[in-house]
Amino acid sequence: MYRKEKLVTRKTDDRGDIVRRSMRSRVLVCSIAASLGVCAIAASLGAAGAWAMATPNFNLEVVLRSVADGPNDGFGLVKFRQPKDADTIVFLDTWVRDLAPNHSYFLQRATDPNVNDECTGTNWLTLGQGTAAQAITTDERGSGRADLFRSLAAIPLGTQFDIHFRVIDAVTSAVVLESACYQFTVAGE
Repeated sequence: MYRKEKLVTRKTDDRGDIVRRSMRSRVLVCSIAASLGVCAIAASLGAAGAWAMATPNFNLEVVLRSVADGPNDGFGLVKFRQPKDADTIVFLDTWVRDLAPNHSYFLQRATDPNVNDECTGTNWLTLGQGTAAQAITTDERGSGRADLFRSLAAIPLGTQFDIHFRVIDAVTSAVVLESACYQFTVAGE
C-alpha cells in the first residue's frame, strides 16, 4: 500500500510539474501576444493619426431617422470624417436602410453659422463626389450605400457651424430621413 501511495504521489508530482510548465508557457505566450497587440494598436494609431477623433468636432456620426410622413422604419448613418491634413476634404460614408427598394435618394446638408445647437439653416446642398451630386441607390431590400466627399477648401480653418442632414427622394424631392443638429469645426493640419 505504501508503494501505491508513493506512485500516486509521484504521479501527482509529475503532473504538477507538467501543469506548472504548461502554465508558464501559456503566460509567456499571452505576454507576447499582449505585447504584439499593444504594438499593433500603437502602429495603427500612428498610421491613422490624421483620422483620430479630435475636439472640437472634426468627425461626426450622423444618425438619420424617418420623418413623420416618411418610411416607418427608415434609418441611415453618415460617417462624417475630415482628416487633419492640408486637403480639407470631408468624407461622408453614407448608408441607408428600410427605404423603397431599387430607388434613388440624395443626401443633403444645411449649415447655420450661429453655433447654438439649433439648426435653422435652409441652405440645402446636395452632396456627392465633390461638386457633382451622387445618388444613393437602394437594393431590392431598400438598403443603399454611397461614399461621398466634399472639399471645404473655401472655408477658413477653425470655422464652426451647426449642421444637419436629410435624405430626399431623387424623383419627388420628398424628405424621407433627417438628422438632429450637430456642430462641426473645419480642421487643418
